[in-house]
This record gives sequence, structure tokens and C-alpha cells, in this order.
Amino acid sequence: MTQGADTYASKKAGPSISGRLFRRRASSGQVKALRYLLLAPAVVLTVLIVFVPLLMALGESVGFDDGWSLEAFRTVLTQSPYPIVLKNTFVIAGIVTFFALLLAAPAAAFIARQSSRTSGVLLALIVASLWISVLVKMFAWQVVLGRLGPLNDLLRFIGLTDAPISMLYTRGAVVISMVHFMIPHACILLVAAMRRVDWEIIIAASTLGAKAGLIFREAYWPQIRLSFIMTALIVFVLSSAFFVAPALLGGPGETMIGMQMKSDLSTRYDSGLPAATGILLTLSLILVSGIAVLMTGGSFRKATRELAK
Repeated sequence: MTQGADTYASKKAGPSISGRLFRRRASSGQVKALRYLLLAPAVVLTVLIVFVPLLMALGESVGFDDGWSLEAFRTVLTQSPYPIVLKNTFVIAGIVTFFALLLAAPAAAFIARQSSRTSGVLLALIVASLWISVLVKMFAWQVVLGRLGPLNDLLRFIGLTDAPISMLYTRGAVVISMVHFMIPHACILLVAAMRRVDWEIIIAASTLGAKAGLIFREAYWPQIRLSFIMTALIVFVLSSAFFVAPALLGGPGETMIGMQMKSDLSTRYDSGLPAATGILLTLSLILVSGIAVLMTGGSFRKATRELAK
């Protein structure tokens, strides 16, 4: 009778502790497997569209019918016009990054301090500007900056000039059009960072009598530094790959890497020069990315974790 009661009680009590632990471990393993399974398509896609083309480009840049050679890299680094094109690319990308952040940061700070409804409307308007094709925007700037365009008409109307000014096919035209295109991207990224600012720290610093410059340097900037630097990196990388703006609005002196690679693909496809140029651009951007991560004061893993918050 007692044995039957014990058996009934054990069945009633359910599975043992060891059984529950086994199932918990199995469940944890299943969750981990599910994570890897969900991550697999993204990893495969990244390998196929990023790493495989890079490896193919690397092979094409150093491989020829008569063996291996670094001649294409030597040509890109030493022979005209490639050094000038590389310089143009990074100088223009740097200028565009500076002015895009300079103009986007105040707007982002303003939007971040608004109510959810107001900031949502403003962000929707910014996103709507991205619906317009970059090609349409560049053609619009051709009209605005033309000798008979509205900007020249305005300058003549207010008496700043008597004759039309040639603004097209200059570095200024390229920079203005690229900054105009990059500002929405920078603004959206900065708004996300500035919304996470803890204003209690800033109010406390102000209450204790700190000046505006000190508050910004010690209380505000540390909270947005990582996102600001990463935004600058994204803008710089995107700007370095621009093709339409320098092609439509720039002159011979504003040739960028994209234009040079397109020309080489048309005229010297089998020379390995387009592939070598692309590899050097990729390595340069990896170096810039490393410098940006070091400027954040942490590692790449820490930077990605902070941006994912």
C-alpha cells in the first residue's frame, strides 16, 4: 500500500530535477541552433556578394596568362592619372563628410528633442526626400547651377554679379550636390543617437554652474561620440563611391575612382587595373574604418553593440 502511494506521488510530482535540467539544456541548444539557422542566409548572402567578388577581383588584379604580377597595383599607385584620382576621391569624400555632418547635426538635435509625433513627421519628410532618385537630383543641380539657371538669375537680380558665373563642372558643384544627397542619411543616423542622450546628466551639469562648452564636452559629446564617428564613417564610405555627381557636375579635375574604373572597364578590361583600383579602394576604406573604431575608444565589437542599442 505504501509502495503504491509512493509511486503515485512520484508520478503526480512530475519529472525529476535531472529530467528538467536535461530538457532545459536541450531547449537552450535548440535555441542556439535556431539562431545559427536564421543567421545562415545572411552569412551566405554576404559571402556571395562581398567576399567572393573581392576574391575574384584580387585574383584578376594579380593574375595574368604568363603568371602572377603586381604590375597593376604599381600602375595604380605611381602612374597618372591614378594617384590624382585617388587623392580626388578621398579629398572630396572628406569635404562632403564634414559639411554633411555640420548641417545634419543641428537638425538632428532639434528633431531628437521634439515630441514623438512631431519628430515622426519630420523624419517622415526626411525619408520622403530619399524617394527621389540620385540621378534626378543631379540633373536638378545642373539646372540650378547652370549659367542661365535660377541661382545665376538671383545673383544678378540682387546685384552681386553682372554676368553669369560658371558654377557647373567644378569641385564646388560636385561637393554641393553630394552634400545635399548625404544630409538625410546623416540626419537619420544622428537622430537615433541623440534620442538616447540622458538629459538628466546635462541638466545636473547646468545646475552646478558648468558653462555650455564644458557641458557639451563632458556631458553631451561622450554620449553621442560613437554614433557621430560611425555616422561620419558611413557618409565617407558612401561618398567615396559616388559616380553620378562627378560624372554630371564635375570637370576633368574632379574625376573620382568610380569614373576611372568605369573608363578602365570600357577600354582596358583585361589589364587588371579596374580590379586593382577596387582592391586598393577597399583596403583604404578598411583602414579608415579601423581609424574610426580607434577614435571611438573601443573595439569593433563594442562599437557594433553600442550602435545596436
